[in-house]
Amino acid sequence: MSRRRRNRRITVASSSIAVWIAGVLQGAVRRSLVVLKALAAVAALAGAAWAGQQAVRHVIASPRFALREIRFSSTPRSDAPARVSEDQVLALAAVAPGDRLLSIDTDVVAARVASHPWVASARVRRELPSALAIDVTERSAAAVAVLGGLYLIDESGHPFKRAALDEADGLVLLTGISRQQYAAFRDASAAAYREALAILDEYRSPDSGEPRPALSEIHIDPRYGFSLILNDGGAEIRLGRGDYTDKLERLDRILAGLPSFGAHGLASLQTVHLDGPNRDRVPIRLAAAQAR
Repeated sequence: MSRRRRNRRITVASSSIAVWIAGVLQGAVRRSLVVLKALAAVAALAGAAWAGQQAVRHVIASPRFALREIRFSSTPRSDAPARVSEDQVLALAAVAPGDRLLSIDTDVVAARVASHPWVASARVRRELPSALAIDVTERSAAAVAVLGGLYLIDESGHPFKRAALDEADGLVLLTGISRQQYAAFRDASAAAYREALAILDEYRSPDSGEPRPALSEIHIDPRYGFSLILNDGGAEIRLGRGDYTDKLERLDRILAGLPSFGAHGLASLQTVHLDGPNRDRVPIRLAAAQAR
């Protein structure tokens, strides 16, 4: 028996070229729309930024924010006389009425004002709509250092300007550190000056309340320590290093016994050795005239 074969038709489906082109074009259109939307957004942002810049420029240039008033205040340190004048500060600030207040760089102005040797710090701020405030804190000269010339020393132990005679008047001299030593060892020299100033503060504030004799000089010896030079008579009080409170109390007992040396008082002393190891006995050298 013979089998009849059936004819099978195999159909292959294929997209026409027109349909394929249409799909490509449709994708391109979609991508173009995305690009156009992105470009439109960028253009909008750029326009907004430009408009913002124009608005800022308009505000800065507005006469409402033109500088009309400069307010100056100065705070002297301790009871020292004022050393910084308003005219000096205004000259350093380099601003003037009519300037655009919002264009002024307050940090730059503060730095210019702080370049004055007597200015410890300067703060500059805007006070809208038309004022600039400059607040200055002045330095205080704590002593005068002899560094190949006279230089004012502040509380941090740093020289900040060459001393005029009227500025040095009444201040204690700090000696023993040369200009070359200071230049080579600035930090160590400043630390030595600070220690000398601390001794000076303690010397001027006795627990007894009785004022000690005025000093003319504090000598700094890197090896042997500190010596005090009395203004009246020029006696040298050798303290050495450390235990300053105890040594100054022993000095008070010595000064209290000076009447036993006669009518010469402080002039009877030449050297007091408080730098020795013996706390109970203090060697004292009398002035030549008194020793006789």
